[in-house]
Amino acid sequence: MPFSVLLDEDGTAAEIVGTKTLNTMALLSPSQVRAGARALLAGNVQHKYGRRPKQLGASLVIAPDNLLLYEDYEDFAGDHADLDEIIGVLKRNNAS
Repeated sequence: MPFSVLLDEDGTAAEIVGTKTLNTMALLSPSQVRAGARALLAGNVQHKYGRRPKQLGASLVIAPDNLLLYEDYEDFAGDHADLDEIIGVLKRNNAS
């Protein structure tokens, strides 16, 4: 990839940016069940849960000087940012 992808193994970044964590009710929500079914039907199966399986994610695009260009926080597992939006932000800011 022509850009850095950072992982938050110990949860420090998740705490700083304020991402959510799943609770039992969220696991049973219709949105979560639909997302899980879509993933399963597409052949995606999670084999390793990691140290923080209830941690939801976020997609952030941060420019030099800590300028936040894009942010999207997951409300449930499978609620991913729109990749076309992220690419558009990257292209617009790479052209300037």
